Parts: sequence; C-alpha cells; structure tokens
Amino acid sequence: MSTQAIFLTLLLLITTLSVRPLAQGQGTQGMPAPEPAKDAESALYKAADAIGMLRGPQERDGIVTFEYWATGTVDAGGKPCQLKEYRASVRYPAPDRRETPITPVPGMRVDYTCEGGPRQIEVVAGEFAWNEKTPGMGATPAQQAVQERLIRVWSLPQGLIKAARLAGASAKFAMEGGKPTVTFPLPAPVQAATAKITLDPANFLYHTMPTGVRRYFSHRIERAEVQFNGAKTVTTYADYSDWNDSDYKSDALTPKRITQERNGARVADLTISRTQTYNPYVVMPVPENVRKTAAR
Repeated sequence: MSTQAIFLTLLLLITTLSVRPLAQGQGTQGMPAPEPAKDAESALYKAADAIGMLRGPQERDGIVTFEYWATGTVDAGGKPCQLKEYRASVRYPAPDRRETPITPVPGMRVDYTCEGGPRQIEVVAGEFAWNEKTPGMGATPAQQAVQERLIRVWSLPQGLIKAARLAGASAKFAMEGGKPTVTFPLPAPVQAATAKITLDPANFLYHTMPTGVRRYFSHRIERAEVQFNGAKTVTTYADYSDWNDSDYKSDALTPKRITQERNGARVADLTISRTQTYNPYVVMPVPENVRKTAAR
C-alpha cells in the first residue's frame, strides 16, 4: 500500500472514531440568543466547528477530501447548462500543510454533463489546470483556467475557512448588520483575490453531551464575496446538513443549496443531492503534457 493510501486510511479511521455524535435540534426554535464572535479567530473556530471540520480531542481540521453530487444549472463556457449529471471531487492541504507527491493541492475535479451535451471534466491541482475525456485520462491543458478554478475550490465553505486561517493576521474581522464578517486574501497563486465571508451568528443546532449539557453550534457561512481581476463573485449557501447516505453519516455538514453570481449574472445554481465526507480517496495526478505546457 502506498504512503498516500496509508495516510488516508489512518485519517479515515481517526475521523470515524472521533466525529462528534449526530447533531440534534435542527432549526432555531428554542435556541439561545445569538452570541456573535468578537474576532476573526473565534469566528473561524465557530464556523469550522459548526460544520464538523474539527475532529478529535485536539479539534484539528479533519476534512481533507470530500465529494458531492448535485443538480441544477451552471455556466459552461458562457452558455447556460441544465445539468444531467454533476459530481465534484475536492482535495485540500492535509493538516500538516504538506503537499503529496501524487497531487498538488488544493485540487478539484468537476465531472458534469449538460442536457443534450457531451461529458465535461474540468480539473485543477495546485498551479495546473486541464480537461479530461474520462477521469484521469485524455488530458488537454487548460492553464488559462487555473485561477478561476482555484477560486472555485477556495469558495466552498470548507475552503473559505481553511483559506482564512492560512491568511493569519491578514484576516480582518468586522461586524456588519449584527453579523460577523472576515475579509482575507486567498492563498497563492490567487493571492490577488480578496474574499469576504458573512457568518450567521444564530444557533442552528445543538448536541446533548453525555453529561446532559447542551452544546450549541452557530456561525455558518451564509455568503462569500470574492473580488478578483475586476470581477465580483457572490456565492450564497443555505440549508446546511449531513447529506451523506443514511447509513454513512459523518456529521460533516455542507450546504444543500449553493448559488453564485459574477458581476450580477447567475453562473451557478446547485442543489446538492448527496455527499461523501469521510475523506474519500481523491487525487489529481498532473499529466506530463500539462506540466510541459505550464513550463513554457
């Protein structure tokens, strides 16, 4: 077994054993009044905790890879696409922030088919981007899409929290309309992009501890604005829950609805139908022809 496979197997075992029990009390009725975070550190901690990213006694970020399937519409090369099939496979840096020899990070493979159209597979891994005929096969370089696709990866809720933490002191906290916001640069090579997340401070679920004490969760990301190259992309997120199969729940939450507009024009409206958040095996080895193209 490869070192990469061993690492992922161990991480899966640790995550499975340390995941907090399934949350109870969906909804806001009967919840305590909101207690908004007062700084970036507490806001990001609450946001990560709310969607099940913090695992084990040390509360380390345990979400490295995940997949999701969706229905809806996307912009495909400037044309509207009614989705027939859509699957996204995502990979972020491991907790120790080391890249693997197999796949640069972050990485994402979006495999989708429009109604009446051909299958399309768009991939990004680190500073490389390409398209595929089938997953892992038939690569065509698409270096011009690197920045746009990296922003797509970082614009998922898990990615936004990770990126804000990586920004360190560059992450700036503010309160707007009673809601916490955090503004920060995205990681290189898209460090010229600025992201601003708005968090909902309301308690939306709770877990009853073995002692009988209720622990409440709040600060879901409800909106993200990314400014890059003169374009403003606004993404909204709604209806967070565990969308894994009923016999494979992980208590890692993702929004069911993700909508995105760029300069006021709708570019994506996704409804997630299923997730796999137990750190599935997700790799995007960079094809040699893609490396050669990028080196020119």
